[in-house]
Amino acid sequence: MKSMSCWLDTPNLPKFPSLTRDLHVDVVVVGGGITGITAAYLFKKSGYKVALVERQRCGHVDSGQTTAHLTCVTDKRLHELVSDFGKESAKAVWEAGFAAIDQMAAIITNEKLKCDFKWVPNYLYASLKGHAKKEREGLEKDTQFAQELGFEAEFLDSIPYFKQPGVRFSNQAKFHPLKYLSALARMIPGKGSYLFENAAAETFEEKPLTVHSGSHKIRCDYIFLATHTPLMGTTGLVSATLFQTKLSLYTSYVLGASLPRGLLPEASFWDTGNPYYYLRTDRRRGFDFAILGGEDHKTGQERDTELPYRRLKQMLREILPSAEVTHRWSGGH
Repeated sequence: MKSMSCWLDTPNLPKFPSLTRDLHVDVVVVGGGITGITAAYLFKKSGYKVALVERQRCGHVDSGQTTAHLTCVTDKRLHELVSDFGKESAKAVWEAGFAAIDQMAAIITNEKLKCDFKWVPNYLYASLKGHAKKEREGLEKDTQFAQELGFEAEFLDSIPYFKQPGVRFSNQAKFHPLKYLSALARMIPGKGSYLFENAAAETFEEKPLTVHSGSHKIRCDYIFLATHTPLMGTTGLVSATLFQTKLSLYTSYVLGASLPRGLLPEASFWDTGNPYYYLRTDRRRGFDFAILGGEDHKTGQERDTELPYRRLKQMLREILPSAEVTHRWSGGH
């Protein structure tokens, strides 16, 4: 079994140079994950000269540890969003998710990227360990609000394979994150734009707007921060510290496993547990591949980090007894 993300098995990932001189560009993008590379690509397509700086290797931190579900469905249930913020705000949240998926789909189509992108349904279903009647009521509410707000959703008495009540959400997607990033990153350098690896953004100046990395600096008109944990940027120390206290970072654990072909439909699944389990399935040559994640906890608050993997393996044995584990990894979200 490999203690690494299955995405990191991808061959021929590009390498980019480090920053070796001072530069002046229109936009500096800080962070070489999905957000940063997509943003840098869009800036360049819009006519800006951009420099992306990544402190390690592009796509090797959070974007390389993702389970790569592309969905508008948030961790906070739709009926809870409506209750807390109202229908219009809840609709705006989900529409933002759809807009992000559509943006990626457009890039993939226009640039003819080969990154295993595929539209699939998502199923949110009652936890196998939950209270069926209560779970059903919440799922029916999710379906009702989704339909009222114009999203394609269908309540099912029994979802595929798990045979639990649930909701089928259409027009969701999945992809291979490092194939996507690898292809898109290659399009950034050139015509006055740059991509640098092993180039940490260490300090920022406001006047003139400057990013310092090592002994070099990049002058710019705009800075776009695309890091998992927000950087201080040009914000004052007090404001930045107060913002950090509001963050709630979580660690999630993942197993990758081979399955007999056709055992599950090619889709994504989540249950209603707390913490919840999430699953996606992919067709491979001669077999299927399942990615099961869960056992989330606040980062730093689990002393025995092997325990979540043991629980995850137990869950995998219960729901997919024929699965053979090949990978395991953890990531933050």
